[in-house]
Amino acid sequence: MKYTLAFACSQDGFIAKHSKDNPFEWTSREDQNHLQTLINDNEWQVMGRTTHELNPNESRKRIVFSRQFSEIKQIKENTLNQYYFNPDLHQWSEFEKICSENILILGGTSVHDFFIYTELVDTIHITIEPYTFNEGVRAFSYINFKDYEPYFLSKDYSFEKKILNNKGTTLMSFNKNS
Repeated sequence: MKYTLAFACSQDGFIAKHSKDNPFEWTSREDQNHLQTLINDNEWQVMGRTTHELNPNESRKRIVFSRQFSEIKQIKENTLNQYYFNPDLHQWSEFEKICSENILILGGTSVHDFFIYTELVDTIHITIEPYTFNEGVRAFSYINFKDYEPYFLSKDYSFEKKILNNKGTTLMSFNKNS
């Protein structure tokens, strides 16, 4: 099983202007195409409840982290392969019983923090869009935007960076070294 974390952010490091901001409203076509490729390459998606509610899709397999539930629960009775999972209460073996294929981690901050803290992430893709928000929702609660590269390099990731369009959208990719 492989874990891939992906998110887009502003050039000052915010993944959203506020908690209900939908990145699809400000991300580039190149980022959206990249995200679609990642979705196609990964069997499951993991996200927080707000991210799920901003972008519902009943055809995708999802685990939605939520502290509102004391048991693993199907999100909707008639929607298969979508579950609420409380990482504070449930064992990781229960998660792995549900998800045994590649996993795409889509956010938000608490979900990112969980996976980075547990050191489960194999690959990280960060699309930096040429916008400045000055405030908003951060990708991680304990890693500053300017520290992404040194932080992940110190955790034994390799690094690649490429420009995606003539507006300056940049993709930073980190891959865990074996």
